[in-house]
Amino acid sequence: MGAITISPRDDAYTRKDGTTSLYATLYIGRQRVRIPVGVSVKTQQWDQEHERVKGVSKDAKDANLIINNVKSRINEIFVNFRLNNRRITKEIFLKEYDSNSSYSDFWAFMDEQLKKRKGTIGDSTYRAHESTLKKFREILPNLQFFDINDETIRDIRKLLKKQYNNNDNTIAKNLTTLKIYILIAIRKKLMEDNPFKIERIKRSKPNQVWLTKKELIKIVELYRSDELPINLNKVLQYFLFSCFTGFRLSDVKGFKMEQIKGDFIIINPIKTKRVNNEMVTIPITKPIMTLLKEIEPNKTEGLVFNCFADQVTNRMLKKISEAASINKDISFHSARHTFATFFLETTDDLATLQKLLGHSDIKQTMVYVHLTEGKKVEQMHKCWDEFKI
Repeated sequence: MGAITISPRDDAYTRKDGTTSLYATLYIGRQRVRIPVGVSVKTQQWDQEHERVKGVSKDAKDANLIINNVKSRINEIFVNFRLNNRRITKEIFLKEYDSNSSYSDFWAFMDEQLKKRKGTIGDSTYRAHESTLKKFREILPNLQFFDINDETIRDIRKLLKKQYNNNDNTIAKNLTTLKIYILIAIRKKLMEDNPFKIERIKRSKPNQVWLTKKELIKIVELYRSDELPINLNKVLQYFLFSCFTGFRLSDVKGFKMEQIKGDFIIINPIKTKRVNNEMVTIPITKPIMTLLKEIEPNKTEGLVFNCFADQVTNRMLKKISEAASINKDISFHSARHTFATFFLETTDDLATLQKLLGHSDIKQTMVYVHLTEGKKVEQMHKCWDEFKI
């Protein structure tokens, strides 16, 4: 970049009051870039040699302050691009300059885009993105577009670990959210490079926890014993419902009496609604029927369960597992794993399990094949150990 020149354009329009607009002119490569400064002056007021408005009046001082700020903003953009070894073109510069004037920082841009997406993404997703944005603002305030690179992503990962004690999968989920909005910024040409091409999102293999038959019997007995406080028993009730239906917590929270059609429950799972929009039909078995009758025998419409927030539910499940003397790190998703593992161990019917879980891809269901290795070993020994050879 060469020198920044402040002056009226040669062909600038002169208003009736004798004023004309000032522009900042610079060159990027061999391309001229001209930016309106936002200041208008009369010809006799302008000192071209010093690029200043003449005089000591308040208006003159304000105009000169604006001119200095414009120059500072232009220089700041070029310095940051140079320090980060990023290439700058006329188009990139103009987008960066405009973005700085439209948004105080990247988080302001993310906040605006999130609000625009409201109604097009699920309520739970919207709340999760809001929560993630809040964390980002706390750990790395005032993040500018030109500061975002692979090193920034590494810093965010470290800060999430240090300040929030987030595990690898939670960090990966937060970074995936960030990536969504960085890609939006790139599509809008507010950014050029995607830092995630260098700094990949790393996920640990999820720790899949499910209940054995003995453990499921133990918590059913605990549910029947009336030994738990009311709130814990309430959580255990909809946890058991998920164990027998395979529902995710989001689907349990949105489950309505109107979705019961004769001997079936018909739902459109929230998580996959925007992927395949397929309905899932769950036959009402005896355990499901028993739980439904116990909720409100005469209820025919509205939400079936009045659930707590996700974190509260999972916190209470830890207390329930302790009360049942089950030494496992149970979360609500353990109920879905329990349903899938029981079904596969009993039936070996992977195709039907895929339909019951609402998976669009059989690969999603295949994970439960690995969870039932114990049965495979047991059946192999049963089949062949008595064979004489």
